[in-house]
Amino acid sequence: MPRKTIDVTRRQFLRGSCGFTLALPLLPSLLVSTAYGSDPLFVRRPRLYWLATHHGAALETNMFPSAALLTQSQTLFAEHSVRAGALRAEVLQGKAHLSPVLQADANVLSSRRLSTLNVIQGLDIPFSIGHHTGGHLGNYARNDALAGEGLAIKDFPVPTIDQLLAWSPSFYDQLGAIRERALVLGSEALSWNYSNPTAASGPIQNVRGTESSLELFQRIFLPPSAAGWQARIPVVDHVLASYKRLRNGQRRLSSADRQRLDDHMDRIAELQRKLGTGGARSCASVHPPEDDALNHQSGDASSSALRRAQLFNEVVAAAFMCGSSRIAVFGLADAQRFAGYSGDWHNDVAHEWQSPDKQALLVRAYQGIFEHVFLDMVARLDTEEAPGMTYLDNALLVWSQESGMSTHNAVSLPVVTAGSAAGALRTGQFIDYRRVGDPRAQFDPQFGGYLLYAGLLYNQFLASVLRALGMQPADFERWGYKGYGHPMVCPPDVGILPFAKHYENASSRYFQMASEMLPFLEPQR
Repeated sequence: MPRKTIDVTRRQFLRGSCGFTLALPLLPSLLVSTAYGSDPLFVRRPRLYWLATHHGAALETNMFPSAALLTQSQTLFAEHSVRAGALRAEVLQGKAHLSPVLQADANVLSSRRLSTLNVIQGLDIPFSIGHHTGGHLGNYARNDALAGEGLAIKDFPVPTIDQLLAWSPSFYDQLGAIRERALVLGSEALSWNYSNPTAASGPIQNVRGTESSLELFQRIFLPPSAAGWQARIPVVDHVLASYKRLRNGQRRLSSADRQRLDDHMDRIAELQRKLGTGGARSCASVHPPEDDALNHQSGDASSSALRRAQLFNEVVAAAFMCGSSRIAVFGLADAQRFAGYSGDWHNDVAHEWQSPDKQALLVRAYQGIFEHVFLDMVARLDTEEAPGMTYLDNALLVWSQESGMSTHNAVSLPVVTAGSAAGALRTGQFIDYRRVGDPRAQFDPQFGGYLLYAGLLYNQFLASVLRALGMQPADFERWGYKGYGHPMVCPPDVGILPFAKHYENASSRYFQMASEMLPFLEPQR
């Protein structure tokens, strides 16, 4: 039966808030009445967007929804049950409210978008990692070594999961249109990889991010006809020939020099791959932005911080929709700007989290980030990719924080997600993995009488993300251990965080289950 064409309307265009208009990709599903899912050529390929913020320190009552939502229970062990329930927002004066932090304009946090979220409580890094940027994506070695365990784990660096995915054929089964395997935004040291990613060899190095959204745009959307595009390929071939002569003909090369040569040629090979990338036809209609995030990286105004973040979001959304990349990591280090605060945020606010006036500043900052950065990206991807299916449905968005309620202590790290990763995850839930009420899982952060409870490993959350995005345990397990990230537990007699009472050691039952999908996340069959 012939397919009936549908007129292209203005709904096929996405108008961004940062100065330019994007044409949606020219997809078969937008031009025919047949359901996209019935097209044998259609493959749902997930995207990953990760927003990471410094500190944490929002009271659990300010960060998380009410425990009254937790209507389901699942027993993991005799003394440890986990709970979950459907997210429900209360609409007050035009705001959809899950918690003081997790609230937004009801049109932004609509019931449809609420159904795509998960709010997760009770994920722990079970040792004193202190100041860190590497914990978000699994390279726990990137910390400031303020405690003995933080120093010890520096001997076990690993690639972060964004880079593991970026170089995995399980995630990128096709690279024909991919200009950038992973987009790294901001100057935070979040993303790490081998010096030679193709061979998974060499030292673990920081993958530097960009502060310029315009420069990022130009890297992604440089057309094949641009000046110098084809002219650079013979240069690559010339370098390759020189490399082969030196690598294979010089016996005096040290092993370190050979590694450096191999690393260099791996980068050259990746450059040559990019030079041959055709890109999606629909990307030709994407116009350069009229503003740059680089112009908004300083000052205390929340409006400037918001604009900087949304300029990055705009470029990432365009890349996702055009198929030029499927991974983006955004390190947002200026939370204080969302609160309009000038001063020493680290010492005078984050470390004074128990003070009501400082807690109010933390809540204001994180609420702004949730509504105007995280939900901004949700809204950009909540656009039809196929009948009954949006880009958001085929993505996984994650917002993680450096610490839990007690600054620099990785107990009950707050995690908010959006999207089902192309149907791999169940959504619309508030999930609590803590071992509530058991003294063996109880922590006293020594401020104001607040009590915290340990739950499940952040290693297992990272493994769940990797599995949702198509990887298997054999692709990511290290050192004979399960989960992702080096398995370490704070010794029983060290510090104020007695993780060993709950997690015991790196061979305990919690680590043995760390490669499994976290409870409540697998879709219901």
